[in-house]
Amino acid sequence: MLSVDKTGVLQPGKLWWNWFGEQYFVPRYTARPTSEEEVCAIVREARKLGLPIRASGAGHSNPAIVPTPGIHIDFDDFNQVVAVDREKLQVTVRPGMRISALTKFLREQGMSLNNQGDIDRQAIIGALMTGTHGAGKKLPCLSAQLIGARIVTAEGELRDLSPADGELFKAFRTSIGMFGLVVSLTLQAVPSYNIYKRSWNTDTEDCLGHLHELLDANRTFWFFWLPRKESADLYELPGGVVPSKATRDFDICHMRTYNAVPVAEPAPELGPGEEFDHSSIIYPNDYIPNFREIEYAVPFGRFEECFADVRHMFQTKYPDAVYPVECRAVKGDDTYLSAYSERDGYALSISGPLEEWTWGMLRDADAILDRYDARPHWGKHHFMTPERLERIYPKYDAFKRLRREMDPDGVFLNDHLRMLFA
Repeated sequence: MLSVDKTGVLQPGKLWWNWFGEQYFVPRYTARPTSEEEVCAIVREARKLGLPIRASGAGHSNPAIVPTPGIHIDFDDFNQVVAVDREKLQVTVRPGMRISALTKFLREQGMSLNNQGDIDRQAIIGALMTGTHGAGKKLPCLSAQLIGARIVTAEGELRDLSPADGELFKAFRTSIGMFGLVVSLTLQAVPSYNIYKRSWNTDTEDCLGHLHELLDANRTFWFFWLPRKESADLYELPGGVVPSKATRDFDICHMRTYNAVPVAEPAPELGPGEEFDHSSIIYPNDYIPNFREIEYAVPFGRFEECFADVRHMFQTKYPDAVYPVECRAVKGDDTYLSAYSERDGYALSISGPLEEWTWGMLRDADAILDRYDARPHWGKHHFMTPERLERIYPKYDAFKRLRREMDPDGVFLNDHLRMLFA
């Protein structure tokens, strides 16, 4: 009867919690597989026992996308490089590989990710499946770099997916683990590059007045709106070491531009607020998990109007709120559940402390964002409903049909996902 005797990898359930400590649970069984065969065996045993399965990477997501009463698969030990093609600039890795380890490996091979987010502690599969992104008007989210995957299906069989699978692959690329367990994934990289980074502070009016000029003139531009003097400290943003054109010490913006430089070119002479290093070094920042966050993307052309409403909300209803609001432009893609599906977007990340009152502030922000048909980052808190998703995602119903075809019995669902996608 005990599954541990049959698979050799199922163990009694162990307490799991995510990066922020907001999600935690004890499943019936925990597994830490290190091979494709073990993952297949786990799924087949789960079918015999009638148990659902959810997998985790680094546990960096905020919503309850991992908790399950059944089998929890921890991919942390399944994190190796499978293959690298230097000519095609492609790499195949196991799902548990952290972005930090991947970008270090790519650098050694003369490659870089085309773009990445400002945190690199996530497992690469978690970042892909939740639509994680970086910034850049002409740069799509990380899912667009996925060009192939091997999964274990709901029947416990191996299946390879690629762009040749058409609509299925488009839906799969941001599917939050609902189509199967990914045991390897192939990414399209680019030639290795360095980044010349500039940071400075300025008044909010100056930021918005030059917004499109900055977006067009730089590979990457994004900013943090700082409602209070002490806001920068909460995200460990540099203070006095960066130049400032601000005329006040609150309601200002911390600005950043990143521009790619071929690795063969010498480093420029650096001034205050400037950095120069490999892409794998410049992209990531350090964050303390001391905040509760939502992040939604509004249509690109409606960003300024939406930001003005969010700014007004903070200044009038939550004048003591301290946390920065992070704003990043992202290019549209063809992935079904990406926040940028079939449209360019502008992401707003809104945070507060890990306290009860923060939920009210986030819901007020959510009400504003909903007026602009904003779509969620699936790794951050959100307040979605099926009715809302149907309204804001043109491929929502098609995604659900494909999910049912891939997993008709809901093996890879949990309560949170079943409510939204069953």
